[in-house]
Amino acid sequence: MSTPIQGFSKLSKEEKIDWVSQTFTQGDPETKSLLTQYWHEDKDLQKLHDEFIENTLSNFYVPLGIAPNFLINDHLYAIPMAIEESSVVAAASKAAKFWGTRGGFKTEVLGTEKIGQVHFFFKGDPKKIKNFFCPYKAHFIGRLCLTHSEYGKARRGN
Repeated sequence: MSTPIQGFSKLSKEEKIDWVSQTFTQGDPETKSLLTQYWHEDKDLQKLHDEFIENTLSNFYVPLGIAPNFLINDHLYAIPMAIEESSVVAAASKAAKFWGTRGGFKTEVLGTEKIGQVHFFFKGDPKKIKNFFCPYKAHFIGRLCLTHSEYGKARRGN
């Protein structure tokens, strides 16, 4: 890549793949084949994956394994692990077995407050949602700022 690309996020997924292919593999058709072979056949499911992040080209699959025998707070669990390194799953399983005979793992919940995001789609008249939202906007932002400042204090130990 010799020069920056402008407007990459505005390209379609196919155009992005073409750009990657031309820029990094001299247009080798195997590039497009490699990237598209991991797309879901179910177009709605693929669309969902495409919307997880910006500039999606393909999906990246990793094996999903399980590490059994985790004794956590006196309950046995099997922990799912999505990872490409088999020794990590084996080591976790071995550690679970080792610590399981020594009382297992103990946990304590220190708090349950979370910061998150809410996304929704409104397919109605944009004026209606604006008219609904505008009277409450200051209240929403005020509550968000309060919540965010409380979270910041908690993280700093204040």
